[in-house]
Amino acid sequence: MAKTVRQSKSRMDASAELAQALMRCAGTGIYIVQDGRFQYVNSLFLELTGYTEKELLGVYSLDLIHPEDRKAVRKKAIESLKVQSLLPYEYRFIRKNGETMWVLERLTSTEYKGKRATAGSFMDITYRKQLEETLSKSEERYRNMVEQMEDTYLETGLDGNYTFVNDAMCRALRYSKEELVGMNYRVVVAEEDAKAMYKDFSAVYRTGKPLKGLSYHLVRKDGTVEIAELSVSPRRNQEGQIIGFCGIGRDVTERVRMEEALRRSEEKYRTVLEGMEESYYEVDLAGSFVFFNDALCHQLAYSREELIGMNFKVYTPPDDVKKVFQAYNQVYRTGEPIQLFDMKQIRKDGTRLVVENSVFPLRDEKGEVVGFRGVGRDVTERVRMEEALIRSEERYRTILEEIEEGYYEVDMAGNITFVNKAACRQFGRSEKELIGLNYRAYVPKEDVKSVYKAWNKVYRTGEPLQSYHFATVRKDGTQIFLENSISPLRNKEGKIVGFRSVSRDVTERKQFEQKLAEMATHDSLTGLPNRTLLSDRLTMGLALSRRSGNRLAVMMLDLDRFKTINDTMGHDVGDQLLKDVGERLAGVTRKSDTVARMGGDEFVLVLPQVSQPADASRLAQRILDVFREPFIFDGHQLNVTTSIGIAVYPDDGKDVEILLKNADTAMYWAKEQGRDAYKFYAGDEAKAYDKEQISV
Repeated sequence: MAKTVRQSKSRMDASAELAQALMRCAGTGIYIVQDGRFQYVNSLFLELTGYTEKELLGVYSLDLIHPEDRKAVRKKAIESLKVQSLLPYEYRFIRKNGETMWVLERLTSTEYKGKRATAGSFMDITYRKQLEETLSKSEERYRNMVEQMEDTYLETGLDGNYTFVNDAMCRALRYSKEELVGMNYRVVVAEEDAKAMYKDFSAVYRTGKPLKGLSYHLVRKDGTVEIAELSVSPRRNQEGQIIGFCGIGRDVTERVRMEEALRRSEEKYRTVLEGMEESYYEVDLAGSFVFFNDALCHQLAYSREELIGMNFKVYTPPDDVKKVFQAYNQVYRTGEPIQLFDMKQIRKDGTRLVVENSVFPLRDEKGEVVGFRGVGRDVTERVRMEEALIRSEERYRTILEEIEEGYYEVDMAGNITFVNKAACRQFGRSEKELIGLNYRAYVPKEDVKSVYKAWNKVYRTGEPLQSYHFATVRKDGTQIFLENSISPLRNKEGKIVGFRSVSRDVTERKQFEQKLAEMATHDSLTGLPNRTLLSDRLTMGLALSRRSGNRLAVMMLDLDRFKTINDTMGHDVGDQLLKDVGERLAGVTRKSDTVARMGGDEFVLVLPQVSQPADASRLAQRILDVFREPFIFDGHQLNVTTSIGIAVYPDDGKDVEILLKNADTAMYWAKEQGRDAYKFYAGDEAKAYDKEQISV
């Protein structure tokens, strides 16, 4: 029996050693947790994490997980244990030395020492993650490079459906990426070339080798056809199996057409050349004429006999000789034509002209370049017009910089694209600070919507807007007013792409207008509302009271014995007293109340939204109290009292005139009964009664 037990134990130990060896070979760390804390870890787990067994046992396992991953790991662990499927998941583990290790973990439920536990295994996948990141960056660089190519680039599956195309291919075929990806090549390849393309791609698949210089006719989305030159290579997966194709192409339509034209019969070719308005010529490798049409003779004013054998250096200005030589040399080296470059030429009579040239290689029967052929057009007049336009633009710029008015241009988003010096002065910023600045940065918030509407009107109607005013905040915080004339800014096609404005600083005029408006509604001495504004405020207050059902109180007051003060102490003291009175009255009233000067020493207060007469009574008493504080003038005290009459809407009147009249009557009785008091209008002038005792 004992022998059997020993044999069993020996086999178990051997199995355990084998399991440990297998796990070590697999790079798998094993651990057991109960209630979220480590209860067991194998040696490889310790080796991977850098901790000792003593340091780990009893530690909360989530504490060793990267803080950003803990929530996700907890969720995935719960899901894995719930379905018991050993679902793997990845996260970052914090080693003892503080380094981050990426691990792949699996969990399962188990029992440990008679209690429910969770067993986990994880592998260090840090190296794999680093490779994935490197691969991702490499793929990104590859995609960026492909997108920036001028040549077209495509990838297809074995079924011929596009799986990737770059922007150049989208432009060439005039489809969007969304339209091309998933589309079969047969949709864009001309029917007569589809079979040839299939044959070529099949050859690449069979041999595994790329093919270059393939030519096909492609049908664009709009139905036009281009000739594309394509190089095709196999596309492989990680196992090296061909899973599709990739290709680089370019539009050679124009080149093919030119080559076809050059292969036409010499007789027909020369007939066409002689009928051309443009000059046509052929030169050898040294640049000497071997053939030309009549248009060239007319262009340079030489006879045919004089031109045959003439070198380009004879009719080319010295400063352009190198330019022409480099053009010929480029065509020779590349075998490709050069389109539309300008060169200067000297006619026989010494006059100069500018010629727009296209140069092509001239080949012999073997295809060797033996010279050059060119087509030229006299563009002297066009160049003169361009130069005149430049001079006109310079004059235009000079005028803009010299005028006193500001001039600026903005794009459709309201960003400044051009300013003159006057506009810089108006905006209080340099040109560098203004270019690119959005109008919201210099227009007060309350004017932003108005400016937007003005531009929108010009955009909708296409018509200029004259004398439009708005405020602008300068860099130093000061505010000025500009009068603007706004016009649409159009591109060559006539489309509105922004707005241009001529602005005039009208701040002084605006301030003068505001001052005039204020003078019309405010007392010049005290700055308080005058009779006109008082009437408006009282009218609005009555309308509000009618709607709300609340009372409105009108107080009429003047200074007791003011004439005596004015006569004995002088008008300067009298004027200063009136100013101080206005300030004291403003200091005891609400923002919604109106304090107005009727003239002389007479003031009126309008108290809207009064719930009961006691509210007016309290304010009247407060006014009497502040008047009892001496007024100080040049170190002297002046004791002044006031008499106040009060009329309440709707009890004492329902319109402006009646309320003012009744308040004036009540003030008269306050004076008659001793001054320094307030009286409410009683309805019957002979029976004005004193309401001083109203409970406050």
